Amino acid sequence: MLKNLFFVIISSLLITGCGGNDNKFFTQMDKGDTDIDFRNMLKESEDLNVMNYSYFYNGAGVSVGDINNDGLQDLFFTGNMVKNRLYLNKGNFKFENITDKSGVALLQGWCTGATMVDINGDGNLDIYVCRSADIDPARRKNLLFINNGDLTFTEKAEEYGLADQGYSTQASFFDYDKDGDLDMFLINHSLQKYSTGVQENVQLRKEQNPDFANKLYRNDNGSFKDISAEAGITSNVLTFGLGVAVSDINADSWPDIYVSNDFNEPDYLFINNGNGTFTDKLTESMDQISMYSMGSDVADFNNDGLPDLVTLDMLPEDNKTQKMHSGSENFDKMQFLFEKGFYYQFSRNMLQKNNGDGTFSEIGQLAGISNTDWSWSALFSDLDNDGHKDLFITNGYVKDYTDMDFLKFTMDQTIKSRQEGKETTVKDFIEKMPTIQMPNYVFHNTGNDRFENKNKEWGLDQSGISAGAAYADLDNDGDMDLIVSNTNDYAGIYRNNTELFNKNSYLKVKLNGDKNNSWGIGAKVIAYSKGKKYFQEQIPVRGFQSSVDPILNFGLGSTKVLDSLVIVWPNDKIQKMNNVKVNQTITVDLKNASQAPQYLPFPGSEAYLTNSSSIKYTHKENSFNDFTIQTLLPNYLSRQGPCMAKADINGDGIEDLFIGGAAGQAGSLFIQTTGGQFVGKPSPALDADAQSEDTAAEFLDIDNDGDMDLYVASGGYEFAPDNNLLQDRLYINDGKGNFSRKVNALPAMLISTGTVKASDIDADGDMDLFVGGRLVPGMYPSAPESKILLNDGKGNYTDGTARIAPEIKQIGMVTDAIWLDLNKDKQEDLILVGEWMPVKVFLNQNGKLKDVSSTYIKFGSTGWWNRIYADDMDNDGDKDLIIGNLGLNAQFKASEKEPLNIYFKDFDDNGSIDPIFCYYIDGVSYPAASRDDLSDQLPVIKKNFLEYHKYANATITDLFTSDQLKDAKVLKAEILETIYLENTGNGFKLIHLPIEAQYAPVYGIASFDANGDGKKDLLFAGNNSWTRIKFGQYTASNGTLLTGSGNGAFTYVPQWKSGLNIRGNVRSLQTIDSGKKAGVQFVFGINNAEAQVIKIK
Repeated sequence: MLKNLFFVIISSLLITGCGGNDNKFFTQMDKGDTDIDFRNMLKESEDLNVMNYSYFYNGAGVSVGDINNDGLQDLFFTGNMVKNRLYLNKGNFKFENITDKSGVALLQGWCTGATMVDINGDGNLDIYVCRSADIDPARRKNLLFINNGDLTFTEKAEEYGLADQGYSTQASFFDYDKDGDLDMFLINHSLQKYSTGVQENVQLRKEQNPDFANKLYRNDNGSFKDISAEAGITSNVLTFGLGVAVSDINADSWPDIYVSNDFNEPDYLFINNGNGTFTDKLTESMDQISMYSMGSDVADFNNDGLPDLVTLDMLPEDNKTQKMHSGSENFDKMQFLFEKGFYYQFSRNMLQKNNGDGTFSEIGQLAGISNTDWSWSALFSDLDNDGHKDLFITNGYVKDYTDMDFLKFTMDQTIKSRQEGKETTVKDFIEKMPTIQMPNYVFHNTGNDRFENKNKEWGLDQSGISAGAAYADLDNDGDMDLIVSNTNDYAGIYRNNTELFNKNSYLKVKLNGDKNNSWGIGAKVIAYSKGKKYFQEQIPVRGFQSSVDPILNFGLGSTKVLDSLVIVWPNDKIQKMNNVKVNQTITVDLKNASQAPQYLPFPGSEAYLTNSSSIKYTHKENSFNDFTIQTLLPNYLSRQGPCMAKADINGDGIEDLFIGGAAGQAGSLFIQTTGGQFVGKPSPALDADAQSEDTAAEFLDIDNDGDMDLYVASGGYEFAPDNNLLQDRLYINDGKGNFSRKVNALPAMLISTGTVKASDIDADGDMDLFVGGRLVPGMYPSAPESKILLNDGKGNYTDGTARIAPEIKQIGMVTDAIWLDLNKDKQEDLILVGEWMPVKVFLNQNGKLKDVSSTYIKFGSTGWWNRIYADDMDNDGDKDLIIGNLGLNAQFKASEKEPLNIYFKDFDDNGSIDPIFCYYIDGVSYPAASRDDLSDQLPVIKKNFLEYHKYANATITDLFTSDQLKDAKVLKAEILETIYLENTGNGFKLIHLPIEAQYAPVYGIASFDANGDGKKDLLFAGNNSWTRIKFGQYTASNGTLLTGSGNGAFTYVPQWKSGLNIRGNVRSLQTIDSGKKAGVQFVFGINNAEAQVIKIK
């Protein structure tokens, strides 16, 4: 939102008046050696500057291609305020500037994106150049330089119908309708006045302007026609297209389009319908996207044969820069935008992993690539040829108008100017803007969905301001060199020295198509070797305003000979080559391909699970904003439901179901039929208690009459701590599934409950209860009361906590518990988990619970635990534990050495608890809250830190004195992983689960045999979208299936194979036995949504 804020303020004011060495992977080549002396120089003026053209500092592009067919890749640079440059590759990193004689700079203007393409099928690469900025449409018309075959070019955009006069960013050529020739997709961008005011005028999304619109041009025998409207390509005046990525995203053989949009307008995911039209399926496919989407790339980063997507944004890596760009989160405004269709957008890089079923999981934070500051170009390429595509990102900005101190200066200066009647000049403002000059990022793909920053080690740690970039094998040695367009500095040429450091193999593939698509754009190439798959698509336009080497390069690690190489041409013909030797350039020709069945990435695969419609239930959450009670909460606390419980309540031998309601919605009973369907059963007793929030439930025989009664726990965050609606409830079953509330059967306990679990604690033949307190409303993270309730044998309960387990009375914010006999003494023991809690183990010793946690848990186990589940997963006769946690896909990480901390007390003595959440960045623990957000809760912060840069480096001891902190309570979290604990008989051994189990918080766990191998598998579900805007949503899980080996090891099952597509905030999961006919069903309770049911196929 800071980008928007600057322009609001400014609008108001204006209305009123190297040579290098080879000891690293990359060597930066000196311009004196390469003769590439291009500089994209920008000079502000009163008429043209960032205050009246918001993309003044966006930078320029690079395009790569062999324009004279000599086997060497040549380079074309666009210039914003300087001439475009064309450099002929002479070999050995020597280039000749042929700009003047080539004619590519005769028509200039503000040039942005460029791509090389053989538009007329003569075998020579032509150059298409986008233009923007100028208020004169004639000087914005895009340019098409036709290659004359003699190193000269003739501009013919008008002749071809491609002289679009919009504010263009980039164009990509591909055959969208599979008629054999190349069509063109163009992204344009809107102007500054539409970057603000969205909240006040959502109707702007319905307004159109062709100069801002995305456009699809169809190639009709060499003449291009704008068919955007009939093809379903949508845009509006809020469209700020900065990135375009083309790929067959859903593997149906038709090319799709992803458009990155800056500001509030969501990105577009145009799925090709195969009939000449597209449908935007972004919301069906992705759960969250970048807010200020800029450059992007689409490629298979994890070698599963599916194209994944990365989009770039502006979130910095270090704490100080984050704080200098963090104002108030404005949660309410963001919720308004979400509700009005602007979708879930958060300011950070996003890595969308393709699930193969039409959906994506956003795992950028887990992967380690989410924070790269003001970023522009994203390029996936295997830079070290180890078989894994690495990620190169350019960044920097000439004048940072989002810096908080600058914004404060701007507001102060605006007020001063109005008061004094003096006009502040543009120059004055621009001089006050700081510059973001920093190294680009190179991330080494280490596999297992992880990337590691290698800037320094790989020799790419030079500071600068970079925009467009491309990769190309400039010296034909089999590795990708880098070309970077820098702003106000010379272009960067980086020679790849990989061959000096490893013996990794490569294969370069040159595609020869036909005259209408000579480079085979849109083709897929798949290399197979010993069970491994390496997948690429021939789409040269990538990153930001740039296009890359059109010869595909595969890094192959230690492979010496490929088992096979498969080429799927755009017309669906297939070519297969066996036993292909590596370390060569291989040319493949369309004429040698044959018609074959459609290429499928996963042929003959059938999912394990399928959807069922056996229950109709919708949870309806009451509207409540937790942040109005405690503004510094890490997450919402009021959206804990629905809870579920199962039992045979009517004595027919079939399991039935209870689903809890939110405040204002009664809990619901469902009777299961013999066919596995669930029929709602009216319950006046439950209806009468509809105002309570149901947060946990347990079926048990309270009164020893042989049928299952029901305990429903009350909770939530929206009630005052003394509200009677927090009282838990008991309902007695008449044996036929009819329930009546038993009043006065429970002691008075106004607790916001997190869990309730039954066991005969005192071995007297009746069911006692553990009731875990979840929270104290309005006083997070203070520990609520938890209780042991003892049954008198008649279904009346008394508080036995002090006698049975005094240590649990205020043990923490309990989220779940489980009873299980750990030491095989035929007495069930209690295991507890919770938020900011360690895993706690209590042995039942003759009716008393003794804390033996240190004996059973041998690691730092404090976490944000949500769920605990037990089953014998390794077939050794005892129960192992699976415990659901936050996961690893978050901004913050935790360890025993660097835990999360939360400091809390009433720091300002106003009667409310102030929770200060801190986490480590670069070895130092900092408060998570911005200066503005913290000062909203504690106004003294603003007085103590008058300037943002003074707050930016503050730690907890800078915010508060030692006297203020001495009586503050501190909680910690050392582990955020969802984990498997193997029961060794005398303790639990921590075993890490596959990384896919860490994509999102886990709230539901089940075990069963999914694949029929006789071994137990694991099913997880979760997510949490009700979090701080700063952290975004934790929603990367669509349900996770892990197959078990029978000895405690697990393997992730891809979504397309599992059949899972459980979106939303799952809060509970029940496994229901539906008999031989219907089998096992799994019911997912989803907050504020319909329940979903799946079953084994």
